[in-house]
Amino acid sequence: MSQPTLGPAEPDEPTPSDEFVIEELSRRTGVTVRSLRSYQSRKLLPPPVVRGRTGYYDRQHVARVQLIQDLQAEGLKLDGIARMLDAEGRTDEHLLRFTRSVRGMFGDPTDAPVTTALDLAERFGATDGDAGALLAKAVRLGLLRDLGDGKLEELAPRLLAAGEAAMQALDLEPAEALNVVAQLRKHADGVARIYVDLFLRRVWQPFMDAGQPEELWPSVQQSLENLRTLATEALDSAFELVMSERVAETFPREFSRPRRGRRR
Repeated sequence: MSQPTLGPAEPDEPTPSDEFVIEELSRRTGVTVRSLRSYQSRKLLPPPVVRGRTGYYDRQHVARVQLIQDLQAEGLKLDGIARMLDAEGRTDEHLLRFTRSVRGMFGDPTDAPVTTALDLAERFGATDGDAGALLAKAVRLGLLRDLGDGKLEELAPRLLAAGEAAMQALDLEPAEALNVVAQLRKHADGVARIYVDLFLRRVWQPFMDAGQPEELWPSVQQSLENLRTLATEALDSAFELVMSERVAETFPREFSRPRRGRRR
């Protein structure tokens, strides 16, 4: 993976060799002209210097495109990258290191086990007719990544194992177990949004407004590490509370129901 670096300070007036048109930017970065224009429309890429009717780019634009590529490789979407980057064209390596650290905190995708469609079908007892549709749904849910040639990467092995355990404990069909996993993922996404939004509002946005000062990067990362602990503990505690309330509410009502077939 390429590492964006800051070059030496540019001279006050760039020379012609320092500047180039968008086709040359495409050649240097391996990104199509169409994609580069899309970056500009999303405000990911600073505008070129326009002389006459021609836009000229420089090494700063090359570094920014490389940073975007690296962040995408770390799993970020373009809309998220746009919110992280400023409009000045700075390519701070802190941002890339921070993103990699974040990804590692919540599971390292490089450690994801690789299995086969056949093995998964056997584990979950899926029939030949159902296996294809179930695996496709698991891919859509982000549980698996299709690597081709019948190989699949388990992006959430613990969640898949939980679905497998639910099948055995509750005598579920594979499709039912996958639906349970889908519901769990949906609710977990809601919790994640709460905490990520809090982090963005209370830590990240003030940090960005301050100009991403070098000395604050460690505290920003520490805040995110604290967030993981806080979110995990809060989610565990909240689940214990609501599960206790749900059981206390549900089972007395169920026990009081007349049994089927009872004579009156």
